[in-house]
Amino acid sequence: MTEIPLFPLPLVLFPQVIVPLHIFEERYKLMINRCIEESSTFGIVLIPPGTAAENETTIQRVGVTARIVQFDRIEDGRINILAAGEMRFRILKFTAGEPYWSATVEFFDDDSEVSAELQESYAELVRLYREAHRLAAQLRGVEVQEIKIPESPASLSFMVSYVLDIAPETKQSFLEMTSTTERLKILEVHLEETVERLIAQIAQDKIRHKVRGNGHYTPGNN
Repeated sequence: MTEIPLFPLPLVLFPQVIVPLHIFEERYKLMINRCIEESSTFGIVLIPPGTAAENETTIQRVGVTARIVQFDRIEDGRINILAAGEMRFRILKFTAGEPYWSATVEFFDDDSEVSAELQESYAELVRLYREAHRLAAQLRGVEVQEIKIPESPASLSFMVSYVLDIAPETKQSFLEMTSTTERLKILEVHLEETVERLIAQIAQDKIRHKVRGNGHYTPGNN
């Protein structure tokens, strides 16, 4: 157990993910400056988008420690930083709310799993992620760039959880899971839906191009 400062945000950070942040509130400028000076971490915790106020009931109890890997001080004392997610934690007790939140936390990791099912789920998620990446490039009309796939199933699950266009509350549920296999399997469903959506968008774009080219479109003329 340890005590860390908290930064409630309307986003979910995952381990091994880097996020850019713009720090402009006075209390968080103070917190970030202390972290820079002490080379210490802070905790990013979700406060759902649209929440009226930060309090012990609206701040989610599971978050990720973040280490500042790059910072740039700009006008008015504001700071742009890159923060790298490190360890997941559970809040045991809030210890302060002024000038910024802090809490006593305990760290946790995924359960130890070694199974054929885990490897199969990992391989399927890799396939779906590559396919979604290829289709997204096709939709934008750009060349497909090589992507780096994490070798660890847990790391892959964290990366995909972060980049998926899904509700923060759903991402929070992924963050709180301790079964890598379960997380991979649920992510498979989301990625399958993403692939289907991209295929549909590409098909719609082809129809629009045909309409613009012919001046009309007749169903069945493919």
